Amino acid sequence: MTLLTTQAQDLISTILQSGETAIDATAGNGHDSHFLCKTVGSTGSVYAFDIQQAALDHTADRLQQSDFSNFKLVHSDHSRLNELIPAECHQRIGAIMFNLGYLPGGDHTMITQEQSTIAGIEAALCLLRSGGILTVLAYPGHPGGATETEAVSVLLSQLETTQYIVKVLFAQSESTEAPRLFIVKKISL
Repeated sequence: MTLLTTQAQDLISTILQSGETAIDATAGNGHDSHFLCKTVGSTGSVYAFDIQQAALDHTADRLQQSDFSNFKLVHSDHSRLNELIPAECHQRIGAIMFNLGYLPGGDHTMITQEQSTIAGIEAALCLLRSGGILTVLAYPGHPGGATETEAVSVLLSQLETTQYIVKVLFAQSESTEAPRLFIVKKISL
């Protein structure tokens, strides 16, 4: 079975274009940032957010090893996307990725939080261009993850179906603890 992270990247690669702007709302170890930098190419740009300096350091190392220079690291919570992404990029972002939970290899007690994640997703939806895509990879199996995943599910289930298409993919089964990938496509106008 294909990993959910790979499925998210595969879906985004069909939508995100060279020269566009993208956001990694949870930089972590930089895997999604690397994918986004490669996808938008040297004429595009990527904003990578994380509240942990260690995550930004890992991301910077990964991106610099690949000689990418088309990124900006933002040491902040993803709930602040609207205020920290330049106004000229609003409603022009091709793809936004969230990978919730904790920093792999880091402190597992430091996790994404329901309230900031919901605020971040709400902001992200406003930043997407027509036809853009948002992915949220959620992990309900760790402490705090179930309530965050449920909040994401509720928020996305309430989106206007004339503006967004929402799908959910599960890692192994539809068990309550299985990781899941939420996919939101903004309908082209």
